Amino acid sequence: MLINHRKTVGGLFAFLLISICTISAEAHVKWFFDYDVTQPPTPIGEVLDGTFVKMFLVSVVACYLFFLADRYIYEEGILAEFDKKMKMFDNAANSIMRVAAGVFFLALFGWWALGIGQSFYLTPELKTDSRIVPWVQLAMAFAVISKRTMFLTGLGVFAMYVAAAFNYGIFHLLDYMIFLGIGYYLTVSQIKTKGWLKSGFIVLFACTGLTLIWAGVEKFAYSHWTIAVLADKPNVTMGMSPPIFMKVSGFVEIFVTFILLGAVSVVGRLISLGFMSVFVLAVFEFGTLDAVGHLMIVAILWVLIVRGPTDARNMLVLPDKSLFTEAYFMTGLYFLAFVMIFILYYGIHFYAYGS
Repeated sequence: MLINHRKTVGGLFAFLLISICTISAEAHVKWFFDYDVTQPPTPIGEVLDGTFVKMFLVSVVACYLFFLADRYIYEEGILAEFDKKMKMFDNAANSIMRVAAGVFFLALFGWWALGIGQSFYLTPELKTDSRIVPWVQLAMAFAVISKRTMFLTGLGVFAMYVAAAFNYGIFHLLDYMIFLGIGYYLTVSQIKTKGWLKSGFIVLFACTGLTLIWAGVEKFAYSHWTIAVLADKPNVTMGMSPPIFMKVSGFVEIFVTFILLGAVSVVGRLISLGFMSVFVLAVFEFGTLDAVGHLMIVAILWVLIVRGPTDARNMLVLPDKSLFTEAYFMTGLYFLAFVMIFILYYGIHFYAYGS
């Protein structure tokens, strides 16, 4: 079992090294290059080629081995006391989110006010000509200073999301479900009832995971968007051809996000640290725009490092079952999640645009 554990951890760090290149390569391609979300995605039959199937089978095996190690660490209580003590940092986590939200919306206002670029709702490609939006963002930045007015920033996030959806379509905004989690967290986190605070973290982490997995599917469905990125920065492909590289990129993002959401041991904090490093390193490649655009996701991953997952994660633990059964159960969920996210992505696109 310990040998499997070492192999799993080694494999995990290998995945994270690849993800530094893959996620950095795309950053968020819509922020830097032309795209057209109304065009049909790559036909599913072309996506599911032999290479895709082989990579999927490898990811399934990796998923099983990871959760075998994760549940072993959890049930043996390895670093359990450290993990338990870290869970007490709810206040620190709250401060991280407040400071990050304040800096984020102040940066959005400054982006427009200093003439750096056109104003945008929540992310760089969601541009707007409205002169009201930047001033609302400035008010949202100041609202998080006080706990009593922090909920106004949360409501403002919802308002920005809805306004962007009216302008760009709901399918496009599904790329950014993370902001629904941020809006909910900022709205309810100061309610004194402990259940509301817990629900805030649950929704925040779930929406973040969905955003990352959705972006992973986009790498399969619209891999051609990234050709311009790869042409501009060919060093990130690590010698792979662009089609293979994009498949690896999609699998890495979906796999790492899933194990991040499903891990119950202290290993989850290490995954968060690695994932956060990916987005920080991407800033060196893509500059200020990338730093602003990914600020909130970096903050959320930092929260996961500091306080760890909520107790709701225990729903995925099967205490009366063997380690092998638990790993099998989580692998089954991985398979189900993979299939469902593809169905939803292609299904919602067809419903939204008819193609």
